[in-house]
Amino acid sequence: MKKMQITACALAVLTITSLPSLAKDIEVKVTGSVTPSGCTPTLTSDGTVDYGIIKSDSLTLDAYTTLEKKELDLTIACDAPVKLALETKNGRPNTLAGVDTEDAVSGAGLSPVSGLVSGATAVVGLGLSNSARIGGYAISATGLKADGSTTPIITRGGSAGKWTGEDSSLYSVGVKRQLSWMQGMVQEPAAFKNLTINLTVQAYINKASELDLTKPVILDGLSTIELVYL
Repeated sequence: MKKMQITACALAVLTITSLPSLAKDIEVKVTGSVTPSGCTPTLTSDGTVDYGIIKSDSLTLDAYTTLEKKELDLTIACDAPVKLALETKNGRPNTLAGVDTEDAVSGAGLSPVSGLVSGATAVVGLGLSNSARIGGYAISATGLKADGSTTPIITRGGSAGKWTGEDSSLYSVGVKRQLSWMQGMVQEPAAFKNLTINLTVQAYINKASELDLTKPVILDGLSTIELVYL
């Protein structure tokens, strides 16, 4: 009986393995893709901070002239809760007034003007007028709300840095700063679907003695804010 059972099993195996040679194959394909949640950023005023017409006689001859604060609202809407950081790039390198050399990593320099927005010490340039540096400006983030709740801002230097509750400037000298938001008491980025941020911008103009004011001087600052998925 035992031997017969073994023989029957062997025949069954032979029968099963011989079936494919007698019939055509049928394939079942399983397809699809996994993509990150999509997020759409929107800035008020098309992202333009306009200082309008500045009279040349309002500029100080041998000192920097600080302009008023301007505000933009940044809204980020995502398809699903996601963890993000903001990373800002200077689009006008080597144009910062009052600074000999800008930091190669961050594209920013230490402000020669004190008391700018939220105590920001890192600034970037306003472009050139001929070869003269027009000025500089700082950007900071305040009034952040994630999914309708006020949320503390956290920052870190580079993608591998530790998150801290430092100042909310979008630029920092020496490192490429990332800005995010936390939930509760843990200083780690929190996931969200809808985010609103108030961006405050404040500029200063170079010393009038450094500029050719016999013709218009056009302020030409440019910062690009990137969304970084964490």
